[in-house]
Amino acid sequence: MLTEEQVIRFQTFGFLIFRQLFSPDELRTIDAEFTHALESAYHHAPFDGTRRHWVPMMGPETPFFASLLEDPRFCEATEQLYGDDAIGIIVDANRYVGNTGWHPDTGSLHQFGVKFAFYLEPVGAETGALRVIPGSHHQPFHDILKQNMSQTKLEVRDVPACVCESEPGDVVAFDLRVWHASYGGSNDRRMCTLVYYHNPETPEQEEVTRKQAENNIKTPAHFNRPNDPIYDSHWVANPQRNPKRQRWINRMQELGFLESVQT
Repeated sequence: MLTEEQVIRFQTFGFLIFRQLFSPDELRTIDAEFTHALESAYHHAPFDGTRRHWVPMMGPETPFFASLLEDPRFCEATEQLYGDDAIGIIVDANRYVGNTGWHPDTGSLHQFGVKFAFYLEPVGAETGALRVIPGSHHQPFHDILKQNMSQTKLEVRDVPACVCESEPGDVVAFDLRVWHASYGGSNDRRMCTLVYYHNPETPEQEEVTRKQAENNIKTPAHFNRPNDPIYDSHWVANPQRNPKRQRWINRMQELGFLESVQT
């Protein structure tokens, strides 16, 4: 559970850092599942440091990752920030290549939520740590950045920002509307994320969330796996009959997130 101070800090600045949230045993499991999943998904195109790899981690072969959306360390914090009906959307794993430019993780301020990110190696200011622009989820600051960021000739590292240095076990949480980037990472930067969306309440929020669902379905094709669905049918089947997951699944079906799933 978040303290009142943490809630205020997140609402004000748009991010939090949790130190050593994962235990050493959990990190060993994470590393093993990560390696297996990425190698299996890209057996047709092994990683060579030139192109990012991305894999959803929600199937029976990655049980620890698949359980994380329901882990109280993440879902209870999310519910404090975005309401008890917030929706667990995805857990994924990435092998990043090079810098990541400045961007938010939503196309509309009406479609928002939180991303929890963690790295499997130490990252710092010159080695790919997440950078965030505090308060950039608020208007009019968000739109000022949107209008002007592409016109600046500043390098990623020259934009005033907070560098979220981290060690394996640390987790950074940030609002999807926050502008963020990374600089100086290696050509194999291993990073994992959990994403939760605010449950849309208004017609406008629902419209942009449905649009986000349409875009999400295209993600595997973007990362060179056009025949793979985002959601594993085992996760959608919810064999443990977890009521929280079932609520998410029901709402995701209504919003169009699960159209590519074959059950």
